[in-house]
Amino acid sequence: MKEKENLLLPNFICIGAQKTGTTTLYHILKEHDEITVSKPRKETKFFYRDSEYKRGLKYYSEFFSYAPPKKVIGEIDPDYLYFPYIANRINKDLGNDMKFIIILRNPVDRAFSQYHMSVRMGFEKLNFKEAIEKEFERLKSGNSIEQSNFSYISRGLYDQQIERYFKLFARNNFLLINYDTEFKPDLAGTLKNIYRFLDISNVDLELNIKENSAAIPKSELLVKLIREKNSIKTVLKKIISNPDRRRYLKKKIINWNRKDIVITPLDNELRYYLYKKYFADSINNLEKLTAMDFSLWKEKEL
Repeated sequence: MKEKENLLLPNFICIGAQKTGTTTLYHILKEHDEITVSKPRKETKFFYRDSEYKRGLKYYSEFFSYAPPKKVIGEIDPDYLYFPYIANRINKDLGNDMKFIIILRNPVDRAFSQYHMSVRMGFEKLNFKEAIEKEFERLKSGNSIEQSNFSYISRGLYDQQIERYFKLFARNNFLLINYDTEFKPDLAGTLKNIYRFLDISNVDLELNIKENSAAIPKSELLVKLIREKNSIKTVLKKIISNPDRRRYLKKKIINWNRKDIVITPLDNELRYYLYKKYFADSINNLEKLTAMDFSLWKEKEL
């Protein structure tokens, strides 16, 4: 493809899943001397958002062109695993020799973690059980905010998502990592596997793992001002023309507007209900599809 000539584009992408330590991975990999990752932000959203995608590969390459080219170029964006049209876009624009890293977490825990993120960001007002019960009704609207923030169960149906990629790319193009038995308990060992997969040097980097604490917004009014169209945002957009600076300011305001809370763990009855109703068949299919063992995710009947 002529458009790709002389452009710095990824040769690997970590496509998810959401709430599996992808931000930690990004901050570690960006310190490796042989890796270029996207800047100024971890997630370019290029293959996800139509508004970004239509700007073309030259625009996309600018996220990786801030330094001389290194051996490996990569992006980390957990939305890429979930949305069904993205695998085709990546195959079309980056070719079928792309390498993929996928981190998979117990889908019940992943859903609960996403729920608390949506609460922290001011999107979610329902309790967890109500949010689960409303999910499929909410997602029917096709609204991008609802698709992104209320997809608690849907994002955990990994078998369907991975199968889309396996149809387009060779199985040996993928490194699948179990968050619960590999990434979280043995990050150093997981990084060695990642370096081997990417064919780069094994180096000891500082492994700082910072998990977001649970929180709720201090001010609902401020959340509305950030999320909804209004005259203040219109004026600020004219004053701060750089979209990355606007995102940075938005993130700072959101962080300032958070009040930490203590999470009550999921009770065993609800855990089993979610596993049995939504994830049991998906996990069994995932084991067949990947030839991996996910037995620790299988909740025992009470």
